[in-house]
Order: sequence, then C-alpha cells, then structure tokens
Amino acid sequence: MRRIHYLWYKFWRNTIVGNGLKVFYKKIKITGREDLPTDKPVIFVPNHQNSFMDAFLVTTNVKQVMYALTRAQAFNPPIMGWYLRSLNMLPVYRVRDGLSSVQKNNAIFDLCYDYLENHASVLVFAEANHNLKRRIRPLSKGFTRIAFGSEEKYDWDLDVQIVPVGINYSRHREGRNHIHIKFGECIPVSKFKEAYAEDENEGSIQIKQEVSDAMKKLVFHVEDLEEYSVHKILWDELEPDDTIITDPDISNARIQKTNAYITPELIEEAKELDKLADKDNVSLKDVAIGKQVSTKDVVLSPLNLFSFLNNLIPYQPTKYLISNVIKDRAFDASIKYITGLFLFPLFYGIVATVLAIAGINSAYIYGYLLLSVFTAPLFIRAKELFTKNSAQQIKKSKPTVYQEIKSQLEAFKELRKTILNE
Repeated sequence: MRRIHYLWYKFWRNTIVGNGLKVFYKKIKITGREDLPTDKPVIFVPNHQNSFMDAFLVTTNVKQVMYALTRAQAFNPPIMGWYLRSLNMLPVYRVRDGLSSVQKNNAIFDLCYDYLENHASVLVFAEANHNLKRRIRPLSKGFTRIAFGSEEKYDWDLDVQIVPVGINYSRHREGRNHIHIKFGECIPVSKFKEAYAEDENEGSIQIKQEVSDAMKKLVFHVEDLEEYSVHKILWDELEPDDTIITDPDISNARIQKTNAYITPELIEEAKELDKLADKDNVSLKDVAIGKQVSTKDVVLSPLNLFSFLNNLIPYQPTKYLISNVIKDRAFDASIKYITGLFLFPLFYGIVATVLAIAGINSAYIYGYLLLSVFTAPLFIRAKELFTKNSAQQIKKSKPTVYQEIKSQLEAFKELRKTILNE
C-alpha cells in the first residue's frame, strides 16, 4: 500500500470513523481480540445485521490493514466509488447485477489473494446481505473461494486463517446503545486442504459449516426461523438490560431453555403480536419497558435540553432520509451515524460564524462550540426524553390497540418469569 494511501486510510479509519463510533455508541465491548494472529493473513467473517455499521465496527477495532468486500451498488456514482476504494473497500457483484458484472469478481478475488499474501486481512460478509433478525443465516461460498483460491495460488504456503466474528447490538437502529464484538477462534484453511483436493464443493461445504457453527456461538442466534418471534419477544423486547442482550452466552442459554416451552400456539401468538406491532409502527420494547427517567437524566437535564434544542435542526435531514427516502430499516443507524458525523459539526460551524458576524464576544463563541461538541452524545437520549416514543403515541391515538398489545405482552412476561426461575 502506498504511503499516502496508507495515511489516508488510517486517518479515516482511526481518527474519523473510529472516534465517531465511540461517540455514537455508549459502550463498545471487545472479546477475543487479543488472540487474533498478527503474523498470518486473516479473512474476517462477521454476521451482517446492520448495514455499514457492521463493517465500521469490525474494521476500526483491529490493527490489521483490512480490505472489505462491499456490494457494487454502493460504488455509484463514480465519485463515491473512488472514495470507497480509497478506504480499501472492494466492489463485489451479485447475479442481479448481470452475468458480465459477476465475472468482474474474478479480478476482485485476485486482488484479495495478493492482499492476503502480503499479510493484510479481508472482510467478507458471508451471509451476502443484511437483515435485522438476530440469527446467523446460511453462508454463501464467496469467502471459501477467496480462502481456497489464495492458498492454491501460493501453493498452500500462506496459512490463511478464518476468524468468525459476532457483532451484537442492544438496539440495531439507534445510537448510544451497547455493542459487543466477539472474535472467535481462528479456523485454518489448511484444515480443509485434503477435503478440497478430493472434491472442491465438499471442501467448501465443510468450511462453511464450521464457520457457521462458530458464528452461532458468537451472537444471539435462533436456529428455527419459525420460532424467531417467540425468542425475540422474550429475550429482546422484554429485556431491560442492554448488556444482557449483547451477551450471546446468556441469550443462547435462555433460548435453549425456552425450547421446552415452545408450542405451535405460542409461535402463532408471537407472530400475531409482531404483526400487530409492525402494522401500527410501535416498538414492543417501548410498550413493555416504557420511558425510564433516571437520576442521571434529572441531573443532566439542563445539558440534555441544550443538546436537544441545539441539534434539532441538523437532525432534520437525517429524519427526512429515514422517514421518506430509505425504506430498509437496517440502514437507520448507518444514516444517523454518517449524517451526524458531518452535519452536526457543520451546523456548529455555521452558528459560530453567524455569531462572529453578529459581533458576539469570541469567548462565548468558543464556549458554544465546546458545549456543542461535549453535549452532542446526549442528543439521542435527550430526544427520547423530550419527545413521545412509539408507545406513548399509539396510547393516545389508538388506545384499544395499545391495550391489546400490552395485554398480550403480559402473558409473555409471565412465561419469561417461569423460564428464568426454572
């Protein structure tokens, strides 16, 4: 990597994106990073639930130079393509992009082979697309092609390691929540050399299965999609402690205990409750937990109010994009993060300039800028405190629906208590 490119990459990864994530999220917990190899090429294979945030979180929390495979659609227009490539993102094409486009993947894979040979790392979202559901979906074979292809090209001398990664969010679509990134144990590609030599397809199947099994231990995972709504309500929507939601050891143990209580009737009840909440755009967590006001919120109320009023205007473009332009909810956090990273500082600069033109003492202007920067992380919480959440809105506009949802949640609360007391 050329030095100028390297410095540009490090500046954006560590200084801008990395520090921005520390502000956007309340806490980022990392597990297993100390065991990552530093002298071998690595293919990172994380779960993919939350659009760009997944790549940002993994990339900024490892030391290795990383090249991330990204869907080709994100590289349009050309100026965006240039920018993404400068940050070590590589376009990967899908069948829907056309056969001629898919053939371009060969060149991209060749680049990955060479990067691995130089002991860089490659990030591949093997689930192929994002989905907000807390589970590992079937893996595609793209990462196996890179793994075996790189070893073949260099006569199996690379010792490529595959590292499964679990990214756990307490709330996918919001900032200022808890994140837990779990790096799994390395899986050497050489382990599957014999199987691959006998049958390339069988080798790919075996490595996919082992990586998938490892990933399922690193995240909140519901194996049976039919039962997903039951576990989501019991162990996500009704859970008041964000740190527990992001701990897959606790979540998966609870899921296992719940299996004995699963019935067709319970599955149907959970699905209907989910449908009812989706139809009226209400969060079951808002109904179940309600708006909690802590002593800290009271003590910080003046700062919360300032942050709310100060950031309300620059937040409007973000709100518009989420409400009217982007329909895929998996992009919500990414849009909030990216727009906030640029629009909030831009707005502070504009206000400071206006104050300077108006002749305001520079001490007050510097004070405003400092206060704006330090209270910016409070905006998400301030917005929760000073605006009605989805439960409060529906309670006023559709009280009958609200009571129906609340009543059904009570039954799940009782089941939750029974399972936890088992």
